[in-house]
Amino acid sequence: MPPTAAAYPEAQPLRVIVEPRRRTRPRARLAAAFSSVLLGGVVLVILVAIVGMVLGLWRFTVIDTGSMRPTLNPGDVAVLTTEPTSKLERGQIVAFHPPGESRLTVIHRVFSLQRTRGAVIIQTKGDANNAIDSWRARIAAGRVWVENVKAPKVGYLATWSKQRPVRLGILIVIVILGVSLPLGRIWRPTPG
Repeated sequence: MPPTAAAYPEAQPLRVIVEPRRRTRPRARLAAAFSSVLLGGVVLVILVAIVGMVLGLWRFTVIDTGSMRPTLNPGDVAVLTTEPTSKLERGQIVAFHPPGESRLTVIHRVFSLQRTRGAVIIQTKGDANNAIDSWRARIAAGRVWVENVKAPKVGYLATWSKQRPVRLGILIVIVILGVSLPLGRIWRPTPG
């Protein structure tokens, strides 16, 4: 049998204190909206970059040497797009593998080109170099990677993030944030 109010005459009625809903300030709302739009924009840019790379629409290459100064400096990221070899012209900056160096990618300016049946043979030169490159690269594919845009100094971040201690540190920060943010909401003191 449940207890009744008559059984406990000295008991006070239960009161629940409700705080009035706080109005957010216009500045706080604007900051929250701005941060949401900024985060959404960054995520969108990353997704577009990844989808474009998967589809083969563009590539990103970090410039390691100063052979293309002042056009491309060490630490810059060159955005490469494909172009038909039939449209390749003298003066364009191309990415290619020198003869016998399948693991090395060179980004230099086309100094001269010769069209043959089924291929284009190019001679290249770095803008900062005094001499033409010693090789003649044969481009047998129907398309060639051409530099169109550069992102200055972004390559330093990419190179820096490849180091094992840096990757470990980033992973630790992500784990700490992933654990502390939910725990902070749980353990947040109640006002009053």
